[in-house]
Amino acid sequence: MTKVSERTTPKREILVVGPYGVLGTGVLDAAAEDPSWRVITAARRPAPTYRPSTAYRHISVDLMDREGTIETFSQLSSVTDLVFAAYVERPTMAETVEPNARMLTNTLDALAARNVPLQRIVLAGGAKSYGFSLGAFNAPAKETEPRLIAPIHYHQQEDITAAWSEKNGTSWTVLRPHLVMGPSLNSPMNLVTSLAAFAAMSRELGLPLRFPGRQAGWNTLQETTDAELFGRATLWALTDDRAKNEIFNVSNGDVYRWRQLWNELAAFYDLPIAEPLAMSTVSEMSEKGPLWDSIVARYGLHATPYEQIANWAFVDWMLNFGEETILSTIKIRHAGFGDSIDTHVSFRRQLTRLREMQIIP
Repeated sequence: MTKVSERTTPKREILVVGPYGVLGTGVLDAAAEDPSWRVITAARRPAPTYRPSTAYRHISVDLMDREGTIETFSQLSSVTDLVFAAYVERPTMAETVEPNARMLTNTLDALAARNVPLQRIVLAGGAKSYGFSLGAFNAPAKETEPRLIAPIHYHQQEDITAAWSEKNGTSWTVLRPHLVMGPSLNSPMNLVTSLAAFAAMSRELGLPLRFPGRQAGWNTLQETTDAELFGRATLWALTDDRAKNEIFNVSNGDVYRWRQLWNELAAFYDLPIAEPLAMSTVSEMSEKGPLWDSIVARYGLHATPYEQIANWAFVDWMLNFGEETILSTIKIRHAGFGDSIDTHVSFRRQLTRLREMQIIP
């Protein structure tokens, strides 16, 4: 007779859609630390070569292609949970709504075509729900804030997920992080790789590290979310009944000012700091591609194209944001997720990981 303690508990299997953006990488890293999870990744592009090899099964799929998505995902008979972190950028927020809603709808409809129902869905949201994309912020932002009239794709995705889940007997959780710091490339909203490239090029030119934003951005109180912390919050949301059908903000648990955090970047590259001087990095860094390519060759780095290592428009937005950007995390803490990390520690760790992956010098 087999003892209860010796019985094998069936593993849960997560389908991570959008696995190699800054959010998805956090989920993969968290799941790698927990053997109770199996993982399947799905994206249009193949798994990146700069990440350590894993046993994850990767599926190439174009989520805009409804028939192709249904054909691919309807065969995933062992998937029990979905983490949806895919995102496509468009020139305006209004243009961003439809393609992101379509990708989610195609994914959910494909999984509904299986005989095996999903247990849980975690949908990645963000601070745009509180007006971040508009340049305004009602800090500290709480999940009870009413929606904005502005077109924000998170709202449509939340409605799609809730309606689909009610119809199919699935529970859902929305997690809203802000400014996620993690090791990923070609992510529209990854600030760490951009700032690391900025500092590396400053060092290569023999220049001090100068904050390229306005004084308001230098001094204002901000908040961020470590990618791996987001990943751990995701695994918690997939297993804890208190997370069912709820929306939660998630962040590191502390706050920072760039005038303090900038020291970490300078120390990482052993650079002196000069006085801040506001500039448009979109304009002033536009001709630095050859310099970056020479750095890649000199240090034997992963061959990352300049347009994938940095998003200067996002740098300009983040470093010039004058509003306090703070999300209240009291709800998720009361629900049972109390993980935290010092933002200075997180920033140093993510820079170190990028160096270990040979993405930056």
